[in-house]
Amino acid sequence: MSGWTSADLYDRFLTYLGRGNGGVMDADELWTSARSYRQLADAQEAVFNDLAPVAPHAFVGAPTLLTTADGGRTYTFGSGVYPFGHVEVYAQESGGRELLASTYGTLGGDFVIEGGTIRAPGNRTRTYSSGPYARFTKFPARLSSTQEPELQPPPARELILWRALADAANVSQGQMDDTPWRERYSDARSRWVRSWQTQFRSQGNQAFVIPGGPWWLAIDAMNGAD
Repeated sequence: MSGWTSADLYDRFLTYLGRGNGGVMDADELWTSARSYRQLADAQEAVFNDLAPVAPHAFVGAPTLLTTADGGRTYTFGSGVYPFGHVEVYAQESGGRELLASTYGTLGGDFVIEGGTIRAPGNRTRTYSSGPYARFTKFPARLSSTQEPELQPPPARELILWRALADAANVSQGQMDDTPWRERYSDARSRWVRSWQTQFRSQGNQAFVIPGGPWWLAIDAMNGAD
C-alpha cells in the first residue's frame, strides 16, 4: 500500500483506533467504512481551513477565469466554488493591476465581496477585456475510498490523520482521550507551517512593501502597477 493515500489513511485511522482488521470494518457498529472515510474527509477540510490563512501560497491554485451571468455586475469563481483563506483578483490572466475590494458605496473600488461572489461597487456593470482572473484557495474534493487526499506534499497528510483521530475521540462514547491526538496535530502543524513558510528563499524579504502588510503579496501588486 502506497504511503498517505486514501486507503493508507483509512488503514492508519482504524489501526490507531484499535479496530484494525485488515481494512474490513463494515461489521463495526461505530466505525464503518463509510463513517471512517467521512471522518477523514471532514478532517481534511478542517486542515485546509486551519492552515490556508497562515501559509496561503501552499494552498492557492492556478489563475482561474471568473465568469459573469449578468453582464458584469457580479462574477463567480466557478460552479459551487467558495474561495477562502486567501484570494487575489487581477484584471487579466497575466496579472497586471490587482483589483481591490471596497465597500458597496465606494465607487473608486474594484469590487465588493459577497461570499463566493464579487460585485461591482454601486451595482454597476464592469467588464474586462480578458478577465478578471483570480488565484485563491478552495476546499478540496471530499476524500473517500475513490477520491485521493489533496493536501501536499503527501507526508503532510499526517495532519489529516491526527485531526480525524482527535475528532473521533469525541464520538467514541468516552472510550478515547483526544489529548494525545490533539498534541500530535499541534506538533505536526508547527513543523509543516514552518516548512511551508520557508519554502522559497525570498518569500519573507521584499514582499513587505507596506508596514505590517501581508508578506506573500508582491511589490507591483501592492503598488497597483499594471
